[in-house]
Amino acid sequence: MGFVLWCPRCGVRLREGEYRPWCPRCKGPLEAEGLPRLGPVLGEGSTPLVEVGGGVRAKMEYLNPSGSFKDRGAGYSLRLASMLGYDCVVVDSSGNTGLSTAVYSARLGLRARVFVPRRASPGKKVLIRAAGAELVEAASREEAARLAEAEAERCFHVAHPTSPLFLEGVKSLGREMAGEARSGSTVLVPASSGTLLLGIYRGVKEAGRDFRLIAVQSPAAYSLKGLVPELGLTGGGEGKLLDALLLARPPRLGEMARAVVDSGGGVVVVGDEAVPGAVRTALRKGFLIEPSSAAVFAALEVLREKGILPGDTILVLTGSGLKYASLLEKLSAGAI
Repeated sequence: MGFVLWCPRCGVRLREGEYRPWCPRCKGPLEAEGLPRLGPVLGEGSTPLVEVGGGVRAKMEYLNPSGSFKDRGAGYSLRLASMLGYDCVVVDSSGNTGLSTAVYSARLGLRARVFVPRRASPGKKVLIRAAGAELVEAASREEAARLAEAEAERCFHVAHPTSPLFLEGVKSLGREMAGEARSGSTVLVPASSGTLLLGIYRGVKEAGRDFRLIAVQSPAAYSLKGLVPELGLTGGGEGKLLDALLLARPPRLGEMARAVVDSGGGVVVVGDEAVPGAVRTALRKGFLIEPSSAAVFAALEVLREKGILPGDTILVLTGSGLKYASLLEKLSAGAI
């Protein structure tokens, strides 16, 4: 294959068609030249953009095949892995990437081993196993990453925070949105590893458009603190309910900050106390989304109260609440 991966940090260039999950010299994130355009594996992408009201629309990424936007990156990465001759896959994940990897590996005939932190959603863990992947629970998000790294030489490592293949797949979301909304629109994006934020930013730029990006982060993984304008905090200092926003030290943090600042955006931090109300708001609007996705509704309210929200706004709804049925029941009933 004619693609080449290279490291912007130390200048290493790999051989044509060689895959590594990160730079072999400095372990930094890689970039890519000449990646092929690949079609969807399970129909991922082309998700609805629907009216919420008051100049706000929602991009329903949770309607992707495995229930999250991660299908865009996993579908692209694993199709290319299969084309490169890999027969096994490893990934570390807080849950959604792991489930997406399990589903797409099953479709493509790859063996998958998924490392997740013990506190990951029980529903996601059940589904990962049901899809045929081997699930390995670790003490923490960081420990899950270390365990997966140990197997990176033997199997294709999805490595979504560092791999340009995963980012290439997510860029399709930015290109889609560029065709659906006018330049200058504000986009509220849950941000942890930064793959979603950067995929939107790069895809929109490639399409010749500009969006104002507002990252929504958990206080438990507030990586953009001090790097971008802070537009508001709500819900206290705990982030236990936001289990899809756990990566406190994303490898592409510098690029995440530059993208937010370049777009004229900022960050809103949403803690656990604001999550039940955000979940109820989402459900009343008809959106069955996970708590980490519902955080954008809490962020939206903060921006409205401060009077800094323009008319044309898009909420990116990242993950399905069907993986959290028992938790959503408690949240919507006010039991949490």
